[in-house]
Amino acid sequence: MQPETAQSDARPAAGGGRRRRILKRLVAVAIGLVAVCFVFEGLVLLVFGEQPKFPRCVVESDFGLRINLPGSRYRHKSADVEVWFDINEQGMRADRDYAYAKPAGTKRIVSLGDSFTIGYEVDFEECFSSVLERELRAAGHDVQVLNAGVSGYSNAEEYLYLERELFKYDPDVVLVSFYANDLVDNVRSGLFALQDGELVQLAERYVPLGTMGNLLNTNWFLIRLSERSNAFALLKESITTALKGEMVEENLRNLDAGEGATPPEAGDERSAAQRRLAGSIFERIYAACRERNVPLVIHSIPAYREDPKRLVDMFPFDDFDLEREGVHYVKSEDLLEPRLATEQIYFMRSHYHWTPVAHEIAGKAIAAKVLDGRLFDGGRAAD
Repeated sequence: MQPETAQSDARPAAGGGRRRRILKRLVAVAIGLVAVCFVFEGLVLLVFGEQPKFPRCVVESDFGLRINLPGSRYRHKSADVEVWFDINEQGMRADRDYAYAKPAGTKRIVSLGDSFTIGYEVDFEECFSSVLERELRAAGHDVQVLNAGVSGYSNAEEYLYLERELFKYDPDVVLVSFYANDLVDNVRSGLFALQDGELVQLAERYVPLGTMGNLLNTNWFLIRLSERSNAFALLKESITTALKGEMVEENLRNLDAGEGATPPEAGDERSAAQRRLAGSIFERIYAACRERNVPLVIHSIPAYREDPKRLVDMFPFDDFDLEREGVHYVKSEDLLEPRLATEQIYFMRSHYHWTPVAHEIAGKAIAAKVLDGRLFDGGRAAD
């Protein structure tokens, strides 16, 4: 009986030894992976330098479009700045929540746009929407400017966001900021197209990558990596750029077909088609504002060009008439270009977003447009 007892006692010991060996191997593999990650991180920093680490915490809303992750807080860091984003429970960059119903005696402006509007690379108080609110308050108005900017947004998404959600806040003025990449982003979204000269809605929903996109933009660990890892930021940016390019090409083919089968190599024709599409979307925005007797302010953000240094306004002037009742235009190119030689207007080591200087100039110019045009009174003064 004694040998059997010794054998049975040895079996657990042997099993425990195997488990310890497996655990040691797993620990060794984990340590190796961590070491590889640190080496890769160092190589990216050494070869490519500090990467823009800009988490895009955008998720699908209950109205079928992307919005900023409600109630989130995350960091943006580049070679130039470190700023924090606080998103309220309505998905806006704000230090407070907003109810649909306005407080008595309060005027409201909803500010729509992309990463320039939400304020990449600047603090909340430095965003042109915040500057606009301060200027109007200093002029004696009890006003709320709702920063509804969403990174990567197109004019198509802005229109649907306005119709489906933002009009519920009973705005007295609608501010839409246009940037050059809106021309392509309108195509990328696949929400609208021109067919026989008419704007046709092709889809009700646009959420890039769907469930996977929601996961990438809400997962705590992945957000922290996006905030702090140069290697992860480089990898994510490369993949995102490639996926965007594929989506644009696919939707451009659809746009070409809708425009009469324009050959893919006809770049000028494609650009013209993109401008026509943008102009038609702005017509929808304008019509929605006129229906509610709300003034529309269009704020055009110029693109920066090197050699020589200059600014280029890409708004589709030929495809949307700015000279009509209820439309008020702010052209930032004219305000910023004289300052290029003396002040830093764009951050040059990341994604060419505006510095606080540019935001302040634009915010004050928009405030002047609102005040001079008496837009809170329905815009009865000459524009």
